[in-house]
This record gives sequence, C-alpha cells and structure tokens, in this order.
Amino acid sequence: MIAAVKTIAIRLALCVLVTWLVWRWLGASSLALTAVLYGVALARPLIDLGSAVRHGMRRANWRDVEGRHFAFRGRAVSVVEDADHQRWIRLADVRAIAGFTASDGALRNTYPNGWSLRGRPAEPHLSDEALLAHLAKERSPTAAKLRLWVEREIVFPARRQREKHGVRLESLDFRSSD
Repeated sequence: MIAAVKTIAIRLALCVLVTWLVWRWLGASSLALTAVLYGVALARPLIDLGSAVRHGMRRANWRDVEGRHFAFRGRAVSVVEDADHQRWIRLADVRAIAGFTASDGALRNTYPNGWSLRGRPAEPHLSDEALLAHLAKERSPTAAKLRLWVEREIVFPARRQREKHGVRLESLDFRSSD
C-alpha cells in the first residue's frame, strides 16, 4: 500500500511540474490539455491503492478466523481446536444443519470422551471423532451429506495433524463400525 501511495505522490508531483511548465510557456488557456495527463498518470496507481486497501480490510476482518473458518452449504460451523489438535464442533451449529434430536445428556452418556462444554458462555461441543460416529447413526440425507463434509473438512485434516505431531488420543470407544 505504501508503494502505491509513493507512486501516486511521484506521479502527482510530475503532473504538477508539467502543468506549471505548460502554464509558464503557453498560458492559462492551455491548462485544460494537462487534465488528460492527470487521468493517464494517476488512474492505475489509484486503482492499485483501492485494491490494496480492500485486501488490507479483508485481511483485518478475517484475521480472527483465518484457517479456522468452516461452513457447510453457506452455514457457519464453529470449530475449536485444542492443544492436542482435536477439533470440537459446536452442537448448536450441527443441530441447525442436520436437525438430529439427541439431547445433550444422551450425547454426553454416549460419547463421554467426545462431549465437552467449551467457550464463553460454555456451550456443548462434540469432538470431531464423536460427531463423525454420531452422524454415521443418523439416517437423514442431510446428515449423510454433513457426515461426508465433516469427514473431509474437519476430521481427516485433524487426524493428519495429530499424526504429524505424534499425538495419540485416549481410547475412542465410540467409533462407528462402518
């Protein structure tokens, strides 16, 4: 962005110099001809500056979720990653998409290592592996599509990251048999 501002300043200074020289040699009536010079000299740097400002604003806006933004068919899904590279998915987001009816208590009993309260205020989350196992039991078409998406976008990259860092999770007795 600073380079674009420098370019604009240099080109503007040169345009002003040319305008002053034309005014001194040809008089005030010929100054209208130098207006074209401003348009030609400043158009591209101004577009570049606008683009740099836009990219800077987008970078600042998305900085908090960079690399951690997940969306299924345009619906944002809140995913939190812990120190062991296990990803935790907010149940409210999954319920809004798939609409499954299992209560928090049932999920906590079924997936004792895969259910947790996280965030402020504390909200129920399922681990990536527990959510995958639970979605395998659901029979709705939306749940099947969500399961494929969760496996591809959340679970598989988390497994690869854990393998890369040598992290082993405690026994996952809730994995599905399929």
